[in-house]
Amino acid sequence: MKHPANSRLLLRFEGGGVGRETSWKTRSTVSFSFPTLKKSRGHRRLTPVPPGQTFPLDNSQLFFSQIAIAVLAFFLMPLCLYAEEVAPEPSSAPPVVRVESLSPEQVNEALTVLQQRHVSAKSLDANALAQATLRGLFDKLQPGAELISGESPAPDIAPFRAEALKGDVGYIRLGSLLPETITELDGTLKDFAAHHVDAVVLDLRATPASQNYELAASVASRFVPKGISLFSLSDAKGKAVKSFNSESPQTFHGVIVIIADASAAGAAEAIAAALRKHANAMIVGATTSGRAVEFSTIPLGKEQSLRFASTEVRVEGLPAIYPQGLHPDLEVAQESAVRGEVLADSLESGAAPFIFERERVRMNEAALVEGTNPEIDAPEEKPTLVDRPLQRAVDLVTAIRFFHKKDPPTAP
Repeated sequence: MKHPANSRLLLRFEGGGVGRETSWKTRSTVSFSFPTLKKSRGHRRLTPVPPGQTFPLDNSQLFFSQIAIAVLAFFLMPLCLYAEEVAPEPSSAPPVVRVESLSPEQVNEALTVLQQRHVSAKSLDANALAQATLRGLFDKLQPGAELISGESPAPDIAPFRAEALKGDVGYIRLGSLLPETITELDGTLKDFAAHHVDAVVLDLRATPASQNYELAASVASRFVPKGISLFSLSDAKGKAVKSFNSESPQTFHGVIVIIADASAAGAAEAIAAALRKHANAMIVGATTSGRAVEFSTIPLGKEQSLRFASTEVRVEGLPAIYPQGLHPDLEVAQESAVRGEVLADSLESGAAPFIFERERVRMNEAALVEGTNPEIDAPEEKPTLVDRPLQRAVDLVTAIRFFHKKDPPTAP
């Protein structure tokens, strides 16, 4: 470490035991003591010096004491300099005040001052203020307002997939919300009932954003009694402009655990909220996107349009989904790269290999007889991917079964 050019080190030695090192401009001091050599019964021994008491030293003792102090000071000086360098300085910046905390009068006064006295006041014309207002509104209303250019591309079709896992747990990846999705869902639930599957993990992570709330209500209807009011679309005044009810017989009566994350939007969020309210479903994963709204698009000219949330999904008795999203009952983080790889690979191999981790090879009696060690001799395997949200969802099913002691449903 480089020392300041004007730094100086003062060492004061007293012929007894207490030395004092005085630092440079900071005037900080470091005190230390060292033992003094005293004669005792014909030989020398180290004897601690009482505070305030000194003993005379001969030249050799003084020389070695000075060397010890100089070495100690050499190592202490950088530490003192470092402490001086990293010491935080008091901030002179004033505290930041949020615009939302200002009254209307304060806002108007601030705008007037900026328009008249700011160095860039000439650029703050009516159009500039209107643009700034629009930008602020977009930030405030996210994710419910945006400017778009042209038409949004249609999302890729995500396939429906279902399988039975260990322990009579069914797994359903809903995929895209299409009319054929309902047909495949009905067939899967019928097959689950025939095999006494009494718990379902409903995975919404691969369901693209959709505003097809009719199909969302059809999916939820399979898990709740007929005639239940599932959710509604409410306008800016809070008035329900359209309601969605369960219009089909309930075909599943067991435990439901939903996997969702920030990719869940629109109809997928409506399904999760309706099942949380009316089927006691629990949600595992991460907070959803908060885009459970119905968007309207207004052309602005020059192939640009304003897309905004004109109605929002509301489930009676639950907090609003827009804009905060649905918060999970059990939060499980998952990296986006791992999530994508797991969802892609499980389409081919199924979900089970990503839930149940392979047991590690261990020493056994046969290996002892043969004189081998399988823990060392086993070839190094590529780390297996694990779907943590799905793994925790299956664990949650086990816990719910344990506490509720549910009996497997009988086939109708």
